Amino acid sequence: MTLGQWAETWWQGIDVGENTEAFYRSLLTCHILPRWGGELLTALTPSHIRAWLKHLRTRHAEATVTSIRKLLALILADAVDEGLLTRTPVRPERGRRGRLRPRTERAWIDEHQLLQLAGRAAMLATPQQALLLITAAYTGMRWGELAGLHRDNLDLTTGRAHITPTGALHEVNGTLSLGHPKTRASIRTVTLPPFLTALLSTHLKTSTRELVFTTVRGRPLRRSGFQRRIFAPAARGTTHQGQHWPPIEDRLTFHGLRHSHKTWLIEDGIPDIAQARRLGHTLQDKMDETYAHVAPSIESRLLAGLEARWQRSLKTLAPTNQPRASLFLPPAATS
Repeated sequence: MTLGQWAETWWQGIDVGENTEAFYRSLLTCHILPRWGGELLTALTPSHIRAWLKHLRTRHAEATVTSIRKLLALILADAVDEGLLTRTPVRPERGRRGRLRPRTERAWIDEHQLLQLAGRAAMLATPQQALLLITAAYTGMRWGELAGLHRDNLDLTTGRAHITPTGALHEVNGTLSLGHPKTRASIRTVTLPPFLTALLSTHLKTSTRELVFTTVRGRPLRRSGFQRRIFAPAARGTTHQGQHWPPIEDRLTFHGLRHSHKTWLIEDGIPDIAQARRLGHTLQDKMDETYAHVAPSIESRLLAGLEARWQRSLKTLAPTNQPRASLFLPPAATS
């Protein structure tokens, strides 16, 4: 059986979301099948696949190549389960001298850098985009969860944001639609620190839009446009209205705000189970996942730590030529 024939059979049995299905199909048709579709499964070798992946890295981003490799590994692992192969030819990625490639440290920022980042976003767009960055960093919510957040899913009386089964904004082939979050664990409730509850409440009082975060013209956000026009120049530096902004963290991505949130929780000594529930992760230890719960005292400590971090950033950000908090925060929040 060729890989192409197996892929056709394999495809009929997968059960994934609409967006994941579209992503898989794109990787298959654009990369995997053109190279390996006509090859016999038993003819695939680790050395040939490693050479192919090495070549792909000269033409595509590392994240793209990683996704291609993971999908190919999934297809071939299932071929092993079906008895079509005795072992998969996709081996762990290794660097020179057979050592595993070192894992790249993810970029993150502290609360003071976040305040600078948000201030720049306010100047490049509006205070709403600044609030989006602040909410991302202080809740750990994913891009799709924030871009798809409906005002009815914000309970500002109790300070909670609800991520529902249809509460994530997806973009497939240029079309935006609301759908399921990334995983089952992503359907959750995220508590908000007091300052963020106040900021969101003020924002919604001045907006009649159903989505909490939108473009300047009120349309649903597209990640690529937000990244290009607002996030990248704010994080990596630019010249705006004759003022030079040096980089805050030139490796930072929007997902890096989620990583920053997790780093803050670790710094504040928050237990793994509380981190996992807040971020929508599933714990490796199934016993912990089944029996552990987040005590109210831990949740209170978590929110107190985030609140203290915010207040600290307001008080200690030294006067510089960077945009300041007063550009996008209501007076009551900066007093």
